[in-house]
Amino acid sequence: MQAASHTPARKRLVLLGGGHSHLSVLMYFARHPLPGLEITLVSRDIETPYSGALPAYLAGTAEERDLFIDLRPLAQMAGARLIQASVSRVDLEKREMHCPGRPVLHFDMLAINIGSQPDGSQIAGAAEHAIAVKPIPAFLQHWERMQADAAACFERASPYTLAIVGGGPASVELACALQQRLRERCGQDIPLQVHLFTSAPTVLHTHASGAQSLATRALQQRGIQVHTRCRVNEIGAGSLRFRQTEREDETLAIHACVLATGASPAAWLRDTGLALDSTGFIRVNDHLQSLSHPFVFATGDIAAIAGRARPKSGVYAVRQGMPLAKNLRRYALGKPLHSYAPQRKALALLSMSDGSSIASRGGWARQGQWADRWKTWIDRRFVAKYRDLPDPGAGLDDSSPDAQSPLNESVIPSIRCAGCAAKLESGLLGQVLGELQPCNHTDVESSLSSVEDSAIIRLGKERVLLQTVDYFRAFINDHYLFARIATNHCLSDIHAMGATPHSALAIVGIPHAASAIMGDQLREVMTGCTEVLNAHNTALIGGHTSETESLSFGLSVNAFANPEKLLRKTGLRAGDRLILTKALGTGVLFAADMRYQARHRWIASALGQMQRSNQMAAHVFLQHQAHACTDVTGFGLLGHLREMLAAPDMPVAVRLSLDALPVLDGALDCFAAGIRSSLHEANARHGDCLSNAGEFRKHPSLPLLFDPQTAGGLLAAIPAEHAARCLQALRDKGDRDAVCIGEVIEGGEGLVTLCDGPLPALGGAGPEHGV
Repeated sequence: MQAASHTPARKRLVLLGGGHSHLSVLMYFARHPLPGLEITLVSRDIETPYSGALPAYLAGTAEERDLFIDLRPLAQMAGARLIQASVSRVDLEKREMHCPGRPVLHFDMLAINIGSQPDGSQIAGAAEHAIAVKPIPAFLQHWERMQADAAACFERASPYTLAIVGGGPASVELACALQQRLRERCGQDIPLQVHLFTSAPTVLHTHASGAQSLATRALQQRGIQVHTRCRVNEIGAGSLRFRQTEREDETLAIHACVLATGASPAAWLRDTGLALDSTGFIRVNDHLQSLSHPFVFATGDIAAIAGRARPKSGVYAVRQGMPLAKNLRRYALGKPLHSYAPQRKALALLSMSDGSSIASRGGWARQGQWADRWKTWIDRRFVAKYRDLPDPGAGLDDSSPDAQSPLNESVIPSIRCAGCAAKLESGLLGQVLGELQPCNHTDVESSLSSVEDSAIIRLGKERVLLQTVDYFRAFINDHYLFARIATNHCLSDIHAMGATPHSALAIVGIPHAASAIMGDQLREVMTGCTEVLNAHNTALIGGHTSETESLSFGLSVNAFANPEKLLRKTGLRAGDRLILTKALGTGVLFAADMRYQARHRWIASALGQMQRSNQMAAHVFLQHQAHACTDVTGFGLLGHLREMLAAPDMPVAVRLSLDALPVLDGALDCFAAGIRSSLHEANARHGDCLSNAGEFRKHPSLPLLFDPQTAGGLLAAIPAEHAARCLQALRDKGDRDAVCIGEVIEGGEGLVTLCDGPLPALGGAGPEHGV
């Protein structure tokens, strides 16, 4: 993979949808970056399913990792922005994309690969009562419930009836896979009835007669009832009404109905002005380019190539990926586009979920275990291609001149983290600040050596001004979401002191690019910032912008407060319980994200927590007479806890339970894989305040103590008699991960003693520790 380019962005390509074609596009631009092209991937689902592996997954012969491709690492490798959102409208005149709850997204080029859904428009009640096989993630949620319902029926010795509407490859594979899984789960002799309905004279009516015969025989042998030349007219709650040719309507009592009919397009396409075919799919030419809007491209099920009609099959989307990528590049460069001719015949491999598959191409068809092994190999190789990505931090090639340089020292990690993990180490910061001799003012209570979270300026006996500043590089490439989290982080120092933010000044660094692109980035950042400030009734009163190498953002925040009601960082008292409001692990998770090793579900969970304000938690701590409070950010839990222990007039220590530490999903997996934030090593120097670190060096949660946090939680010392009620109040207000992690003890010269057992029961009515 080539090194990232600092060429200013000139054009904006938006990839709409995470379909099979766009996988190839992302991989292509990861290997062949185009300097000056900004790529954004917008997809409702980030863990996108590979449809070819669905039957094996349903039948229980494939795992989740064999079915889903995580778009996040792939987008990271391609240097593409990743936005998880649905699209409500596309304005091609203004080249704007509208996604609910987000700023408008502008583009110069648009590629659409959003797939299709089964068409149930001609069946009454289908929308309300049928379960569409696509989108697959939604279907899998229904499938879990279907299995539970079926098991409940079988326990009562009652039959379970499943109907599948559609006679193509998907319906045949579904019928076999769902039957196989239910039999394996509940027993081979369960009273299970599977009915397959098709309006065609046979299943697989677009395939050769040999494939039709093989599939028909396989379904018959499995006891699956096939209703051919049959039109389903209505699907109700527990019933299906159908009519076979020259017969009266019949009604079948059912427990569930799966819709696997022909494809239908997204409804919003009708309002775009795009040239569509008679069924609503986007008409494209041999360049995969819209017939009406040359800056729009489409592939996969959603596209209809003029004069080259093909079945709606994933194999065509896969084959279109590389031609699409090359034509997008050529279009961006103003070069002539290449033509693409889809193959006339494609190999189809249909899993029968019994260890065999049907192989079909043109007029040829065979069935056997060899075909199933072939299909499994193809499917798993495809998924692995996009799952098992290289680690960009693996190091330089030993043969390169840079690798031989004496300046290439491992003391400087090749990948530097962003967010609050990009701050300077505390030791270095303290050393430099200690060398300065700034002037003093009598009304300034704090100083450069102060450990408080905000500067304190006295305005009178009962009024002080708090000021704090935070600023860092973006750690995600979603500008809007980054700004929301960064704003939350910047406000946290004020919350940690129990005050209410009043106003803020913003500082924004935008990478040099085309004027329109810089405007978009500034608009997204300031929209996210303003939304969060407004939610806190905090006025944005000014700021400063500059051109920077990478997107950066920060705030200087002001607050007014009564000095007698402030929460201070020091003030721990023996017997206090330490309560932490948010889970740990953002540093290592985003370090893994930079290395293409983080799963999207891990990052999504972390981002959700990082958008949660600490304001309510601070109010709860004030209500429960907190003795001290701070927010856990870049120096890690132990670094900030050490600051709380810094008061010379209160010689106390802390007993800290590693087992009690709340942890974000995936963080321990990343630690186990050897991943660390670039600030982790410096933070680990705070380990010298641990009295018994050697006893716990192999404890999986030990690295959490040194992990730098962005938009982390609050850590407060609560009197023991109020701790239980305080913890319950936090959870009631939304801090579900809030937990007691330690207790303050006498003496110990500010040391922290680790333990891995339970802490003493909390005082007051409320949940016990760890509950």
